[in-house]
Amino acid sequence: MSELLEFLGTAEQAAETAVAVIRAGIGRERSISGKGDRDFATDLDYAAEDAVRAFLERETPAIPLLGEERGRTGDTESHYEWVLDPIDGTINFAHGSPMFGVSLALVRNGMPVVGVVHAPMSEERFSAALGHGAALNKQALHTAGPSRLSEAVVAMGDFSVGPDADKRNLRRLATLQRLVPKVQRIRMLGTAALDMCWLAAGRVDAVFHERVNLWDVAAGTVICREAGVLVTDLDGVDYGDGALSVLAAVPPIHRALLAELA
Repeated sequence: MSELLEFLGTAEQAAETAVAVIRAGIGRERSISGKGDRDFATDLDYAAEDAVRAFLERETPAIPLLGEERGRTGDTESHYEWVLDPIDGTINFAHGSPMFGVSLALVRNGMPVVGVVHAPMSEERFSAALGHGAALNKQALHTAGPSRLSEAVVAMGDFSVGPDADKRNLRRLATLQRLVPKVQRIRMLGTAALDMCWLAAGRVDAVFHERVNLWDVAAGTVICREAGVLVTDLDGVDYGDGALSVLAAVPPIHRALLAELA
C-alpha cells in the first residue's frame, strides 16, 4: 500500500471521530462563539476539531495540523500538514440544514494530496488520494460535465460579511449579472467543501469562490482533481496553499468561466 493510501485511511478514521461528535450533539442546545460580523462557531465546531486533533496527534505525531477554529500546531518544518474544517457550513448546521460536512486534507509542500469530506446527514463520504482516484462511499467518481457554458450549473460562494463586504459584494453582483444569462443555473449551497464534492459527483458543473480559505477547499481540491476536474484560482494558477480564490470545472467549462471571471 502506498504512503498516501495509508494517510487516506488515517484521514477517513479521523473524519469519523468528528462525525461521531457531531451526531452525538445534534438536537442538543448549542452554545455560539462570535467570530466577527454575522459569523460564528458552535461548541460542536470546537469539539469536533479537538477530537480530530487528539486522534491525529496519536496517529501522526510528526505532522502539524491547521484547523479553522484552533489554528496551527505542530512542527512547521514538516513537508506535510493536515488541514481541517471541523464543520464546513456552520451557518447551515446551526439552522438545521443538512448541507454541512467535516473536511480534512493532507497537504504536501503546499498542494493537497489526500482529501476526505464526510457529510453526516446524507451519510456520504467523499475521498481521494493523489494518483489513486476519487470515490463516494467507495464507489469511483469521474465527472465528464457539459461542454457548453449554457448547460452548466454553477455553484458560487456566499456573499461576504465583515470589513469591506459591501465592496466585495458589489463585485459579486456584477459577476452574477454577467453569468446569469450565460449559464443554466447558479447555486449557492453555503459550504465550499460540498460544492467541490458535488462537482466531483456531477451534481453541479462548476464551482467558484472569490475568497476562500485553505481549510474550506483543500480536501475538495484533491477529490475534484482525481475525478477529472481542473482546479485553479481565478487567475488560472493551479490551486494550492496561499491561493485566495478557487475555480473548478472540467476543462471546457473552466476555460469559459475563467474568461468571464478574470
